[in-house]
Amino acid sequence: MIKKILTYILSFSIILSSGVQIVQAEEQPEILCETGVLIDSNTMTVIAEKDANKKMYPASLTKIMTTILAIENGKLSDIVKIDDDTPYEIDGSHIALEPGEVLTLKDLLYATMLPSANDAALAVAKYIGGNEEDFIKMMNEKAKELGANNTNFANPHGLHDENHYTTAYDLALITKYAMENETFRNIVNTKKYEIKTTNKKSEPRYFTTLNKLLYNTNSSQIYVNGSYISPLYEGVTGVKTGYTPEAGNSLVATAQKDGTELIMVGLKGASLDMYQDAHNLFNYGFTNYKSSILIAKNTFVQNLTIKNGDSKEISAITEKDFTTLISKDEIKNIESKIVFNEIDLPLEKNEVVGKIEYSLEGKEIGSVNLITPTKVNSTNVSGGKLITIVKTMTVLVIILLLLVFSLKVYNSTKIKLNRKRRRKKYRVDI
Repeated sequence: MIKKILTYILSFSIILSSGVQIVQAEEQPEILCETGVLIDSNTMTVIAEKDANKKMYPASLTKIMTTILAIENGKLSDIVKIDDDTPYEIDGSHIALEPGEVLTLKDLLYATMLPSANDAALAVAKYIGGNEEDFIKMMNEKAKELGANNTNFANPHGLHDENHYTTAYDLALITKYAMENETFRNIVNTKKYEIKTTNKKSEPRYFTTLNKLLYNTNSSQIYVNGSYISPLYEGVTGVKTGYTPEAGNSLVATAQKDGTELIMVGLKGASLDMYQDAHNLFNYGFTNYKSSILIAKNTFVQNLTIKNGDSKEISAITEKDFTTLISKDEIKNIESKIVFNEIDLPLEKNEVVGKIEYSLEGKEIGSVNLITPTKVNSTNVSGGKLITIVKTMTVLVIILLLLVFSLKVYNSTKIKLNRKRRRKKYRVDI
């Protein structure tokens, strides 16, 4: 049954109005959380989903956006002084910051993401944005820039607010963007961190990540494939957990195997539901699908014949990598076709001259542009016309030389004839 279903995995549809490609699969795993999604990070193809565009409360998953904005707009070595208000105006998880305490931005970001400290997140927002309100504007501007159009942030930490919401799919978009940053990846893949003594604390502070896929020190177990197992998952690279009474238990997680990276989001689960969803979704994705580079950037494809140009042929190369998510059973069945545009000279370097179209069972799955690696001039003075002019001038020079030579021969012959006449006349006179 599964093989029959996988035959059609590249028949794409639209998730609501998001314009997202989704792989059609009837037997995706059951998602226990109220909403969730599994996405291939390279292609943003949706492999499995449940109400992925339903607006939900993100709780501490908010801190993914807070952290990536801080990384982009600050330096880990920056020194941050805690103001008088932050330690007393925040609820929930914290690292007991004190007024006037001095820490690095790095310390605050690790505290924000690993133990999910709300006081640290607020301190980061005030430092990067100048104040909390301006930082929230930055958060919403970045969300819109990334296409997270069903998201609105009202704070940098995720404590409940009716006007603070997002979706499973939007969180996947934000996470994809954040995970492209090496510093962010390092933070969310860290199990333990230490904040050394500060001007206000005589003892270091130690904490571990709350993400049980990455680090699990207790006896927590989840039910997967008929057995109770630890939430730990091999290949997990991050990212963040979240909880409020209104949001329930939530999780954004990433995992990587054999060159394929998947993003899983589970929102509003009970107890450890989000970890069970993560295992089931990751197992499903890695077992059945593979993110494959069908052709790499700058790959030579074919020579183009150029008429009336200063080159007879020019190479066509690929503009970028072409990556697609495909069933492991169907990779060998992908077909390609080269299509060239009508060529108008001159051609600039990197100008699109055609494309390679990829298809599976007659259905197009994507394409990559073909470009010119060098410039091709047209038949003008700087190109082919110059050659024509040079050839014409060469012919004229040859003709001129022949005329000069002929004239010289004529004059030489005439002189000889005149000499003969004079000699003959001279003999007659004598």
